Amino acid sequence: MSERDIFAGWMTDHRGIIIKIIRSFTTDPTDADDLTQEITLALWRSVPSFQGRAKPSTWIWRIALNQAISWKRTIREHTDIDEVTEPSASNRADDGLLVDRIYEAIRTLKPIDRSLIMLSLEGYRYGEIAEITGLTETNVGARLTRARMQLTVLLEETL
Repeated sequence: MSERDIFAGWMTDHRGIIIKIIRSFTTDPTDADDLTQEITLALWRSVPSFQGRAKPSTWIWRIALNQAISWKRTIREHTDIDEVTEPSASNRADDGLLVDRIYEAIRTLKPIDRSLIMLSLEGYRYGEIAEITGLTETNVGARLTRARMQLTVLLEETL
């Protein structure tokens, strides 16, 4: 299988991963487009070094999250104001509003904590999250506990 075929398969099969990561890092459509391009390019460049030791989804999470964190740092260096999020259009269903509020709360977390929460929401176990992020399982557990507590407080205040 060629590198082009591998990449095309990743983009087809794991598009949802990329969308979730982007959504957890920005609400601005222009920034989302920029981040999509950054992640896509990083994934393309990573194909030659993919050796199949990890599942493709694990590899994609790692590459995409690292790229999103790096992108966010770059954005912060260029602006002193962190991203301000606005509520969704008022004509959305309650479920949509709840999901938007959850993502809004997630976006307030530190980038690494955002990543951990997103992986946890996807059903990854601590060991898998540790493999993707390069943290220890213990560190993953401690950070997730703190991040969940922060989210709980934030969501209780807004709901």
